[in-house]
Amino acid sequence: MGPCSELLGGYRTSVEDFTVPPKWVPFPSNVAYRLHEARGFLGVFDRNASGITDIERLASVVNASKFVCSRSCHNLESKWLSLLSKLYEKEVMPIGYLPPSIDKSQSEKSSKAAGELDVMDWLDQQPVESVLYIAFGSEACLSIELIHELALGIEVSKVRFLWAFRKPKGISDDTRILPVGFEERTRDIGIVTAWVPQMKVLAHASVGGFLTHCGWSSIVENFQFGHPLVLLPIFIDQGLNARMLEDKNIAVAIPRDEETGDFSREDVAKVFRIVMEEEKGKEIRHNAKLLKKVFMDLASYENHIDEFVEKLKKFKLDV
Repeated sequence: MGPCSELLGGYRTSVEDFTVPPKWVPFPSNVAYRLHEARGFLGVFDRNASGITDIERLASVVNASKFVCSRSCHNLESKWLSLLSKLYEKEVMPIGYLPPSIDKSQSEKSSKAAGELDVMDWLDQQPVESVLYIAFGSEACLSIELIHELALGIEVSKVRFLWAFRKPKGISDDTRILPVGFEERTRDIGIVTAWVPQMKVLAHASVGGFLTHCGWSSIVENFQFGHPLVLLPIFIDQGLNARMLEDKNIAVAIPRDEETGDFSREDVAKVFRIVMEEEKGKEIRHNAKLLKKVFMDLASYENHIDEFVEKLKKFKLDV
């Protein structure tokens, strides 16, 4: 978002301004919004019930801070962390990725709903690295039309899948969302369920890829296990996360219409096959596995946290 002077100066308020890398990025980069993403992002410049904009709040917080922390590491985003320090004119400290443990994730929900298929039993029956896990987090959602296109793309691809599916907000429980007959037609290659133990699923040997909305927490969870990603960003920071992941050649985004954000079932199927099966995706799968070593460097995480604690002590902050 740039230096605080820009944040408070009402900069780049046209949609097109956000579709190219900003002027203060001194190195080659593809990190910018698509047109349909930028339209959704402009809301951060609107005054809300607090009387100020989200951008003004960000600038005020940064200006009032002694230093800035980021849930990241130099081994993934070194150039960006250094740039952020220059833009904010103060220290930017990476505190690691803070990945959750598998054991902790299982304590969140210990029992299945009545009649719910045991997804772990189903995964046990699938070949190694053959299943694409699909999830969009708790807040991101697609329109019913795009859910249909995604579902039909899954069907066309013939790729094994596990879909943690939540109905869009505001839709009644008795409203049918998935295409008629989809679950019956795909019963031999996949399952759709309302909830799964995500960390345990990602750790399973039969899972070989992850379709994600590109929320940072989901990205962090995934790369503990080195799965290549299919990207379908939905709002706010997710489009920028997607560009960064594509740039590192560890993910493939589903092509979307620049104006509307629409996508086709044919493109969904094509990307699924590239990431999961085809020779074209071999390098992406290899790079994702290499990144697992970075995310599983526990000693590095501990060092980041130790440095953070010492910094808090130095400034006598209340911890």
